[in-house]
Amino acid sequence: MNKTVKHIVLASSILLATPQAMGSMLTGGDFANNCSIADWDQFGNVGVSGAPGNCAATLSVDDVIDFETELSQGLSLSSGIDYTLNVDFSVDTTMIDPILDDWFSISLLNQDFEFIELFYTDILSAQSFSESLTIAASDLASYANQDWSLSFYMFDGFEADSNQSTAFITFASLDSVVTDVPAPAGFVLLLLGFAGMFTRKALARSNGRPSQKTAVSWTNLNGGINQ
Repeated sequence: MNKTVKHIVLASSILLATPQAMGSMLTGGDFANNCSIADWDQFGNVGVSGAPGNCAATLSVDDVIDFETELSQGLSLSSGIDYTLNVDFSVDTTMIDPILDDWFSISLLNQDFEFIELFYTDILSAQSFSESLTIAASDLASYANQDWSLSFYMFDGFEADSNQSTAFITFASLDSVVTDVPAPAGFVLLLLGFAGMFTRKALARSNGRPSQKTAVSWTNLNGGINQ
């Protein structure tokens, strides 16, 4: 097989099976550098701490002011696509009472109040996390309402304690990846047709056979000599 045929076959295989990465679906997710939560919906005690380059979106709960808080953003997700959510954050609590019942979660919520929980942790001490969370297309397909929001949520489960807990989110990015992108059938058939044509020509040259036009001319020449 000559180089041209190899290139055509390679191009068709790339079009049939190459994964394609897309950009982040979130706006303003680089909290460490943006030092802003203006692109996010906020509920409860939500804010920003730190200096540029080292900022964090903060969610805090206590029994005096807020027992729940949320930072969320609407998403435009496409069917048949898997997503990866990358999040860097930490949690901490001030232990005043021995009851440690505060918790933090990351979820997808739709307009029917259904949710897909991606991450959950009880806040028992100071901890840091760097998570890569998969959102499978098959999981999303099982829900009729596809109007999703990404939710960072913190909750104080027992109102009688005096502990205060805080989550510090420094980075969040939602990326989509298409894993099996088929090329249009007609274009693939065209590529294969070109491959077949070049293969026949290559075989004819390698076997040293004269073309049809050359063979006819040689026959006419022999007839003229015999006469």
